[in-house]
Amino acid sequence: MVHQGGSLRVVGLVVSAYGLAQLLLRLPLGLASDARGRRKPFLVLGFLAAVAASFGFVLAPHPWFMVAARFISGIAACAWVAFTVLFASSFPPNETIRAMGYLSFCNSLAIMAATYAGGRIADAYGWQAPFWTAAGVGGLGLLSLWWVQEQPQAQPEPQPPLLRLRELVRYPELLLASAIAALGHWTIYATTFGFVPLYAAGIGATKTQLGLLATLSTLAGSVAALLSGAGMARWLGARLAVAGSHLLIAVATLAIPYLTTVGLLYFSQTLAGFGRGLAQPVLLSLAVTRLPEGLRATAMGLFQAIYAVGMFAGPATAGLIGSLAGYAGLFLACGAVAALTASLALYLPRSWQ
Repeated sequence: MVHQGGSLRVVGLVVSAYGLAQLLLRLPLGLASDARGRRKPFLVLGFLAAVAASFGFVLAPHPWFMVAARFISGIAACAWVAFTVLFASSFPPNETIRAMGYLSFCNSLAIMAATYAGGRIADAYGWQAPFWTAAGVGGLGLLSLWWVQEQPQAQPEPQPPLLRLRELVRYPELLLASAIAALGHWTIYATTFGFVPLYAAGIGATKTQLGLLATLSTLAGSVAALLSGAGMARWLGARLAVAGSHLLIAVATLAIPYLTTVGLLYFSQTLAGFGRGLAQPVLLSLAVTRLPEGLRATAMGLFQAIYAVGMFAGPATAGLIGSLAGYAGLFLACGAVAALTASLALYLPRSWQ
């Protein structure tokens, strides 16, 4: 984006367009998935959108066209609603946290490999090469769905969407977990997935170092997600696991304006990645653990639509703050949001029971 002449404000819009698509579409997708009792068709839609977005970045003649391509990639991410529920259905109800830990681990591991490879590919073949690669991998993902089996669900009784949503109010931990996830994504998408790479480039990071920066963050997140799902989160309790993880993110983010070397930035983002990975399985589990099967995709759609508010608002507002107060003001504001998130997490239940 910056290579094509876009400003920080437009960069913020490109990053936030990803969240806007999910804010608008994740809840309708969850409702549609529960109404049909099917998950796999929405995974097909997700991969098709991922391939289309990759081609959109390659063909974009102007920075503003990337906003549309990023929006389409957000449509691809909406398939996470159906996929999360499909994956969890393979585990007993009392092992949802373990399922979410495995899923978050695999997701983070894939992001880690992709971001590192993207940096190396961009260094070797130019800025467009990673998007060509992404289109090819998306096509392979689409083919892989041939082997994904889905147990047919009993067709639920027809129910108006508003009535289905009203049932979710009976589960306050879903709404609180959604609000915490929204604030958490505000910080992460404004920093790690937003302006940290630009800050790193400003202090001398190469393209390969930018890829390694994202790699270390997601590697730490992968390890933390695996530990969380394997029992660490249950040992700490939901409240302490989520509050402590966002406190780590706050410390790592508040330190960024004072870091002048790429090595120190590596350490900061590894710490933030560990916090993100520890919290994610806990919040995903709280969103669906107590809900009946016929409401899980709707609940997950609501949960992910609410946290998409943070994905959309974080980069957009951070870009505005950055244009007024520079990188220091941007990262200090994000650190304050992370500290607020940690405080709000103290109201979560201690356990999943």
